[in-house]
Amino acid sequence: MIQAQALRITQKGVGSQADTVRLYVTAITLGQLRNFVAVDRWSPDNPEGYQRPPIDRRLREVAKYILEEQGILPTSVLLGTRPEDPVPIQYEVQSPPNGAVEWGQLTIPDGAKLWIVDGQHRFYGVERAYEREVLEELEAYPFPVSLMENVDRYMEMVHFNIINTRQRKMPTDIVDRHLVLRRQREGIQMIASGRRGEAEYLRATATRIVDSLNQQPGPWYHNIAIPGVPGRDQGLVRQHALVASLEPVLKGDWVRGRGPTLEEDVVRLLSNFWGALKDVWPEAFESPSDYRLQATVGIYSMHLVLPALIQRCLAEHDLSQAKMAEMVQATGITSDFWHKEDGDPLTLGTGMASIRALAYYLTEQLPASVTTQVKM
Repeated sequence: MIQAQALRITQKGVGSQADTVRLYVTAITLGQLRNFVAVDRWSPDNPEGYQRPPIDRRLREVAKYILEEQGILPTSVLLGTRPEDPVPIQYEVQSPPNGAVEWGQLTIPDGAKLWIVDGQHRFYGVERAYEREVLEELEAYPFPVSLMENVDRYMEMVHFNIINTRQRKMPTDIVDRHLVLRRQREGIQMIASGRRGEAEYLRATATRIVDSLNQQPGPWYHNIAIPGVPGRDQGLVRQHALVASLEPVLKGDWVRGRGPTLEEDVVRLLSNFWGALKDVWPEAFESPSDYRLQATVGIYSMHLVLPALIQRCLAEHDLSQAKMAEMVQATGITSDFWHKEDGDPLTLGTGMASIRALAYYLTEQLPASVTTQVKM
């Protein structure tokens, strides 16, 4: 039996299809829930089930997060009881109702069933962590719980569908900003914060670099759509597209060796690079909406090319804008290559496979690197 203090909230929409639902909000521990929860999963033997089997990768991620990282899961697990369940839940009101809200004690008798409507990966991920380590504190791990009373299987499915298809994911541009704040707080320790730690650290670094490009004279000055900046929500390219495109640049050997001056050096490098492209392909920058160079396909492909260009320039000990322009000029490619209507077919693709093919082609057009003999 589970007994827990809980709010009981009576909810009802105003539409013609609205039903009244009684919702209990409380906290229940892993050890308490383990013997009561069930998931209505689809299978050939259960064709009316509405959930998929748990994904093992996601369970491992939650378990690792619980055992090695912050381990905080503030979003409530949504449970439900059904009218046909043989053992109903009980509730004793302990204070006068305040509108649609009551306070009291929720009792879940032995034999009752609590159907997980949303949150199976969170629940079973914590359970996996407990089974892996058998830590007493994990048995007492409290889940925020929202419990719908007497909701049939079909309405469970409706709520599951609404939660998983209608709620909007956080915009990636805003996530970039969150990562910048984390980098400021955690520093290099951010890399050790989990499986995605290094990638998120690089993404935060790239966001800071993009901000610098947007704020200083050059081809990208005030041409990047920055979220929440009045007058700059319309740019040639979204902040996150430019941020994501910088991954191969930041992973390049020359950049990784810059040490504490990395951001400053990369901003200077990118300013030289895009200044060189403007020198060689001026028409594409004079009328950017008619060309693909400062669009997604252009920035992703050119940043894939940049590490190879860096190596060729380093062989001549020169990373200046003039040297880069000389290298690009030697390809024989003109602005027409990037034109939206009459340009090369390679620039038409938007998927990463097409962009990589374009980058390979552009790299092959660069002049051969100066060969340095190395003893082996």
